[in-house]
Amino acid sequence: MKGVCLLAAVPMRSQPSDRAEMVNQLIFGDTFELIDRQEKWTLIRCDGDGYEGWVDNKQYVKVNASQYQRLQEWSADGVTNGSIIVENSIVPLTMGCRYPQQQVRKFQLAGMQIQPLFFESASPLLDAAKLMLGTPYLWGGRTFMGIDCSGFVQVVFLSRGIQLQRDASQQAGQGTAVEGLEEAEPEDLCFFQNDEGRIVHVGIYLGEGEIIHASGQVRIDRLDSQGIYNERLRAYTHRLHSIRRIRK
Repeated sequence: MKGVCLLAAVPMRSQPSDRAEMVNQLIFGDTFELIDRQEKWTLIRCDGDGYEGWVDNKQYVKVNASQYQRLQEWSADGVTNGSIIVENSIVPLTMGCRYPQQQVRKFQLAGMQIQPLFFESASPLLDAAKLMLGTPYLWGGRTFMGIDCSGFVQVVFLSRGIQLQRDASQQAGQGTAVEGLEEAEPEDLCFFQNDEGRIVHVGIYLGEGEIIHASGQVRIDRLDSQGIYNERLRAYTHRLHSIRRIRK
């Protein structure tokens, strides 16, 4: 059985409880497999990156095979600004949302009336990333209301039609390796390690020794072969581990 998120953002929990840690978020248009449906909660597996978590049964819609097939025509390719009306409720679209790519009139999905209201720009990936400057950091977040480092990278790349894995350590296995910062190009992903050498952070290289990343908020900092340098703190905050290139 499959499901779809038709709300702006829905928390995925580590356990079937409102008090459990939020490990990820579903955003509008995300589809997923229903693994274990209980009285109030369902364990799901996201289609795009295979991430698993528990969601409230009231916050998603089950779809049949034909409805699910129709949803596969939706895409996140493009920076979206606007909303979708679902059953007379306005749902704001955030970066990385999957939605109908062609201007369409009202249509039915799983018995619900949907009317797209959006427009797109042709901004490249780095422009999309900069649209999120100032977004507060939120562990597990994937929207303008709050986002974590790997969620930020994931939704920015989704806005250009590129599917990445959810966590930084997973993303570090995608694409091709870049030998060093001197070989890096804008849009490359830069990964950072803790004292044990484990990848714990990721950002997008802007070129000219600058990186955009989510740390406290989505921000731009200096980057050199040692790592990220925060000029306000006058200190290095993240130690460079590796660089990967992922292109469509």
